[in-house]
Amino acid sequence: GHVLFLHRLGAPVSLLWCTLCLLVLPSSSTSHHESGNLHTHDLWIIKSNSPKYDSSLLQVTIPINPPVLTVLGGSLTLPCLISLAHPPPSPSSYGRLAVLSLPRVKWTVVRAGGEETEILVASGDRVKVSEAYRERVSLPHYAASPADLTLMLNGLRHNDSGFYRCEVQQGLEDAHDVVLVKVKGVVFHYRSVSSRYAFTFEQAREACEDIGAEMASPQHLYAAYASGFELCDAGWLSDHSVRYPIHMPREGCLGDLDEQPGVRNYGILEPDELYDVYCYRFTFWEAKSFCQGLGAELASTAQLYAAWNDGLNHCSPGWLADGSVRYPIVTPRERCGGKEPGVRTVYRFNNQTGFPEPHTKHDVYCFRGKKGKRAKTWTAQENI
Repeated sequence: GHVLFLHRLGAPVSLLWCTLCLLVLPSSSTSHHESGNLHTHDLWIIKSNSPKYDSSLLQVTIPINPPVLTVLGGSLTLPCLISLAHPPPSPSSYGRLAVLSLPRVKWTVVRAGGEETEILVASGDRVKVSEAYRERVSLPHYAASPADLTLMLNGLRHNDSGFYRCEVQQGLEDAHDVVLVKVKGVVFHYRSVSSRYAFTFEQAREACEDIGAEMASPQHLYAAYASGFELCDAGWLSDHSVRYPIHMPREGCLGDLDEQPGVRNYGILEPDELYDVYCYRFTFWEAKSFCQGLGAELASTAQLYAAWNDGLNHCSPGWLADGSVRYPIVTPRERCGGKEPGVRTVYRFNNQTGFPEPHTKHDVYCFRGKKGKRAKTWTAQENI
């Protein structure tokens, strides 16, 4: 069997041959407890007009199961395939017939509240990207295969959540398909209980881990900034840099950008300098949806124990299918649960009972493989 392995820092997902591994999200959709106007039953109503119910010659299909979970600061790839009502005109064609036969492609997104935004329009060899999506969006396969309208969107922000619509017009024919995308995950500022700016880099990393999170990456912080996050407090990030996000520059919060809005950057600093920290994490429902979106499933407690027995060693608590949060330790160390090897469990109460509440934030262990079959295991590692 094999497991999906997620690199940090917004890198794309890769496939590794293994049984189980921890997904440390770069960031982090849920099918439960959602607010706003994005609901799965709305998606069903819209998709009832999709090609599978349409007898027209022009067919448009987004071959992916909704909702699509994506992670803050990561990348989104939405496949969209078309079957044209008429063959596209040859390069030597001209005149009105050629114009009518040339497909016109449009990607749009409808966000909570019903606002529709155009992402791009393509026709022939021309692709026009809306200003708001410049440098972030592309049709990677369109030039080589005009029937493949796959959309790629990078640097995901919270406001990239919505219903994505792939629409094609050819002559008098018009067809579309729609899929719901949810961008999940949260970046937050964390400070020592003692005072402001009290963490070395290592202390900052441990502080995030102690509350079930990880250090945010620069991609995480920029995506949070682009989603509206602002704070005039400098904090460590996972690349050993110190930064903070500002939308409204003011005295004491100018940094290296003076009067310009943006993420202030102190650069790569010595690890013993003292600052606050920016952390990142996501919830049980988001973890479950993330595994499913990658063609995997939340690992069971038994699968985690089997992986630990095969050598899996990771000091990062992660969600499991039964709603528990555990982590496997082969090489004991003090800050990872004591002096004995074993699978550690995170409890809700001090008397070691109760699983963590589903809305709390942790990493996730996903499993993909044949039941009953053992294979070599890998631990997710940072790819910087």
